[in-house]
Amino acid sequence: AMRLQLLTAVGALAGTACALLTEGGAVGSEVAGGAGPGWVLPFTAGGFIYVATVSVLPELLREASPLQSLLEVLGLLGGVVMMVLIAHLE
Repeated sequence: AMRLQLLTAVGALAGTACALLTEGGAVGSEVAGGAGPGWVLPFTAGGFIYVATVSVLPELLREASPLQSLLEVLGLLGGVVMMVLIAHLE
C-alpha cells in the first residue's frame, strides 16, 4: 500500500511539472501565452470528480449510516465548490 501511495504521489508531482511547463516555464514568457491552465485545470478537476464519484463515494456509502453518508456527500460537494472557487480566484 505504501509503494502504491508513493507511485500516486510521484504521478501528482509529474502532473504538476507538466502543468507548470505548459504555462511557459518562466514569468513573462510569451511562448505559451498563458493557455496552459485553460485546459489543464478542467481536465484535472474532472479527473478528481470522476474518481470521487465512481470509486470512492460508493465504497463510503456502502459502509456508513445515513447521517454519515450525508456528511460524506456534503464533503464531496464542498471539495467541488473549493475547486471552483480556486479556479475563479486564481
